[in-house]
Amino acid sequence: MSVYEKSIPQWKVDLVEKLSTRIKDSAMVGLVNVEGVGAKQLSGIRESLRYSAEIKMARNTLMIRALEASKVKGIDSLIEHVKGPVAFVFSDQDPFILSKFLRENKTPAPAKGGQTAPNDIMVPAMNTGVAPGPFISELAALRIPSRVKSGVIHITDDTVVVKAGNVISNAMAMMLTRLGIEPMELQLKLIAAYTDGAVLTAESFDIDLQSLFQSVILGHQYAMNLSINSGYPTSDTMPMIIVKADREARSLALSLDFFTQDLLGDFLAKASSEAFALAAAISEKDPEAIPSEVLDQVRSGVTDTSAATSAEQTYKKPEEPGEDEEEEESVAGLSGLFG
Repeated sequence: MSVYEKSIPQWKVDLVEKLSTRIKDSAMVGLVNVEGVGAKQLSGIRESLRYSAEIKMARNTLMIRALEASKVKGIDSLIEHVKGPVAFVFSDQDPFILSKFLRENKTPAPAKGGQTAPNDIMVPAMNTGVAPGPFISELAALRIPSRVKSGVIHITDDTVVVKAGNVISNAMAMMLTRLGIEPMELQLKLIAAYTDGAVLTAESFDIDLQSLFQSVILGHQYAMNLSINSGYPTSDTMPMIIVKADREARSLALSLDFFTQDLLGDFLAKASSEAFALAAAISEKDPEAIPSEVLDQVRSGVTDTSAATSAEQTYKKPEEPGEDEEEEESVAGLSGLFG
């Protein structure tokens, strides 16, 4: 009986070590689904991610070994998502931002027979560069108008060859590829990601960030209103609480006829408004009792506030003997309302 030792190829050992080191050095380690993504498309996606993320492909068994070898706390939960055609994505970005970027950045891909057209597929009028032959019959079979011009086949009109939602036939897929038309769109989907000691899945990333942002803004507005209306001061709401208190104190002073020098303009405006209201009421019973210039102002709804403003600017409290000694006991502004 002989015993055989199974040796592990050095390239596998090196790859696991390299991936393990990358896992430990990354703020975010994710898994993306690469099913149906060809080398050309993957190259384009890698280019778009050049400054934000890095994609590394390996066999699933080696990916699992690398996750285990990294010994990063909590990352073992990512192993259960290493299924099917997946690849590592390493980044220092927030996974929500990366997922949004991947959703919004799609790459064109050739059509395959049996696929469903995501949008109307159109073959534009073009010079195919193909010499007359069976190719023109193939175009005709697919109802693509063409004719020979200057020794080559030209497609004469823009033609929708597959409606959105319809299945693409094998013959049509081959024709589109020959014409260099790539009507499909591919995108990498972030299916799971490890960050800050936790593993998040695709369901967590499928959120409307704009709607979430609006909800946060609305919540902030509600919190501000609650703080102001309940009189609960914070560094953000204190200025508005003071403004609200000042406005309410002025309104209270006016309603109680509690006069202070600061409210001179308000009292003059109030008196002017009441005087015009009285003049309007009197004029309804006896139009001759009110001077014509006052009636004109009443009818036009314009009150003369210039007098109030001028009076407020020129008003000075008369000095009285001994005022300096009594200054500390005087009431300034609206403080008299509060004792």
